[in-house]
Amino acid sequence: MFRIVLGGIVGAVIAFVWSFVSWTVLPWHDWAMNKFVNEEFVTRVIKENAPKDGVYVSPYMGSDEANLTKEEVKQNIDRQREAMAKGPFIYTQIKTKGIDPSSPQPYIISFLTQFVGTVLISLLLLQAGKLGYGGRLLFVVGIGLIVGILGFVPDWNWLGGSYKFTLVMIGDLLLNWFLVGLFLAAFFKPKGEGHGRERMM
Repeated sequence: MFRIVLGGIVGAVIAFVWSFVSWTVLPWHDWAMNKFVNEEFVTRVIKENAPKDGVYVSPYMGSDEANLTKEEVKQNIDRQREAMAKGPFIYTQIKTKGIDPSSPQPYIISFLTQFVGTVLISLLLLQAGKLGYGGRLLFVVGIGLIVGILGFVPDWNWLGGSYKFTLVMIGDLLLNWFLVGLFLAAFFKPKGEGHGRERMM
């Protein structure tokens, strides 16, 4: 267990450093995001219409009104479908008080998230059989690819995420877990490996 925790800590450090480089040094996330034409106006409208943190959609596909007749419910649904088809469809996540870049909290949570992810992947890696170094590396990268596809392709398909944003986020995950995988594949090698020629797959 100590070895898994140690591997999780080192892997989380690697992932955390890569995330810092990816988001603050490399420009590719900027390429994948768009800017509002009038940012101040949009911000003002959001403040007036989003009273709390959370996920907001427009048109809103639901009904907060009680005691509606079946006909009224059907009319609401029809109006919402027409509005969705006409566009624009808006899906956004809002933090009403903003984010303080100098606060340690988001960085601590980010590190712990990477730690938990690395520990879980390490546990799976230990069940993967006697793969060679290359096989273990591909195993870790494969998990990163699965997470990327399942996590971001639905956003592209349903919520308006652009193909650039989708590809950048998946690429970010692949590079992240490739770097972590270089360490994990060496750290969790089976007993006796290294004697004779190593199996790469």
